[in-house]
Amino acid sequence: MSRSAVAVPRLFAQAINAVRPSAAASTSTSRGFATSSASSSSYPFNPSALTLPSTVSSPPPANLISPKKGWSLITHLNRSTPQSPYLPLFGRRNKDRLRTGSVITVLTYTDPTKKSVSPFSGVLMGIKRGGVDTSFRLRNIVNKVGVEMSFKVNSPLIKEIKVVKKAEGRTGGVRDLRRAKVNYLRDRPSMMTGIASAIKASKR
Repeated sequence: MSRSAVAVPRLFAQAINAVRPSAAASTSTSRGFATSSASSSSYPFNPSALTLPSTVSSPPPANLISPKKGWSLITHLNRSTPQSPYLPLFGRRNKDRLRTGSVITVLTYTDPTKKSVSPFSGVLMGIKRGGVDTSFRLRNIVNKVGVEMSFKVNSPLIKEIKVVKKAEGRTGGVRDLRRAKVNYLRDRPSMMTGIASAIKASKR
């Protein structure tokens, strides 16, 4: 093999190595990777992008990173989440709390635009207390068919909760059933009928 044939590849390789640094520098500069501005350092993929400040009003506590069995997370949610004004009605230690057997009417929005409202009335079957996740269940007879609905107290779709008749004591039209859950009403339609008649009598 002649010397000229060996020298051609060497010259070609030297020419490529001489061109590479300048091309890489121009490419990085044009793309914004070599700039030292604040916008490129915060978001290097687009130098013209604007970074908005955080919308979090208060930072989470330090123990929220590794909560113990979820208690730290629940405590943080109970303190930071806005609570419904109707939450004391379902509290365990509130003297004016609703008891099982009370009759309630719930007005809920049917769509996110909050233009239409749908009412539902029923007997309070039970309360599931869980702070911001507190819920309750109502039962009513619609066209001779038992219908139950559960509601979240802090739901933004709840417009209003009306207390038609509170269950108080062992006497009267609607008495306190003295149970945390009164699921046995499903098998006793006569009691549901008696409660409905007592409500009608109280409205007269």
